[in-house]
Amino acid sequence: MAGVAADTASLLALAAELERRDDAVARELDTARLLAERAGAVRARAADVREALQRVPGRLDELSRRRHEAQREEADALAQLELAESRLAGLEAARRQRADEIDRARSEVSTAEDSLADARAHVERLRALESELDAEAESLAAEGEALARAAAEVATDIRAFERVTEAARREPGATLAELEDWGGQVRSALFVARGTLETERERIVVEANALGSSVLGETLGASSVGVVRRRIEDRLR
Repeated sequence: MAGVAADTASLLALAAELERRDDAVARELDTARLLAERAGAVRARAADVREALQRVPGRLDELSRRRHEAQREEADALAQLELAESRLAGLEAARRQRADEIDRARSEVSTAEDSLADARAHVERLRALESELDAEAESLAAEGEALARAAAEVATDIRAFERVTEAARREPGATLAELEDWGGQVRSALFVARGTLETERERIVVEANALGSSVLGETLGASSVGVVRRRIEDRLR
């Protein structure tokens, strides 16, 4: 009886050990997945920020060109207003005044004032767009710095993960291009690590099913390690 009890204890211990190994690999797979997601998020956003920053100079040049054109139109509108005001003043100062000519001149002044107001408003809108774009560029640059800090945090956690190669443990760098390169390298390393872990877990499942089949006297399919352990315990206890 002592031998049977020893065999039972050994089988139960082996089943428990297989489940422990399976749980440990599952946790490592979760860690690899989360690290890959974090590094991938940094890489993707770094690419977006870099592309957005690259577009800023061209957009600023275009706004500057449009503003200078609008300023020329503003100057023309001011000149037209001054001319209309001068004509009205001349008509009003004339000895012989014609009401219809004065009314027409006043209408021309009003039209010129509206045109000048529109031109000035257009210039101000373009100036505001330039200011907004400058602020956007500053915000993007600040986000790039925040991404570098986030990448450094991920890199610290990656270095604590033993399953990745030494090349994936390097510092990510500070520039957006460096963050993209780092993120790609980390993703590849974690993809390999996950593949290795998944293979290891499949072997544990095969081993557990073989153990379960021998104890239960039936062929098990791809049952999980936890299910196999519980069935073995139910049979032996």
